[in-house]
Amino acid sequence: MNDYLKLSIVSVSPSSVGASSFILLLQSEEFPNLRFPIVIGNQEAQAISVYLEQIQTSRPLTHDLFIQVIEKSNLDLNRVLITDFKEGIFYAKIEFFQDGVLIELDARPSDSIALALRAQKNIYIKESLLKSICIPDEEEEEMEEDLSFSVDIPVYQPSNISLADLEDLLQKALLEENYEEAARLRDQIEVLNNQK
Repeated sequence: MNDYLKLSIVSVSPSSVGASSFILLLQSEEFPNLRFPIVIGNQEAQAISVYLEQIQTSRPLTHDLFIQVIEKSNLDLNRVLITDFKEGIFYAKIEFFQDGVLIELDARPSDSIALALRAQKNIYIKESLLKSICIPDEEEEEMEEDLSFSVDIPVYQPSNISLADLEDLLQKALLEENYEEAARLRDQIEVLNNQK
């Protein structure tokens, strides 16, 4: 285990690659200057963001359902390993124990991370792989600047809409399972509440 480093999530941000893709930024807990981005899809970004933002959904999302299946079966999710990076694609494995036997399943990193978060398990990467893919601080600053101008996200200004209207919009977004919009609305409601 000593050649693996534990990862934490820094952020999930819209990507300039396309409207349906996001950047998941991960960093080493031991060496916070070692960071790297993974491009993930909208659904996986939503699954990760919903958990990080502690948004309660009316029904279980796919990753929630999978965790329920794991809990009801004879499996114990052990950890997630980001194992490789080839031709611009990251690879991961999910480790399970079943009756004391280690089972490894190949999985996309985004799905693996969404499951690890819900199971409260750690995410790891080989130290040598992390050092080969990490982005220098100056490149990260450029990437963040690019991201900040890549997508127009509507922000509800206090002068444009009332708190009651924002709360109605939040309920509507939750009912429609639009959790990204719900997270933005919840943040705006918190801003308004803090201004009181």
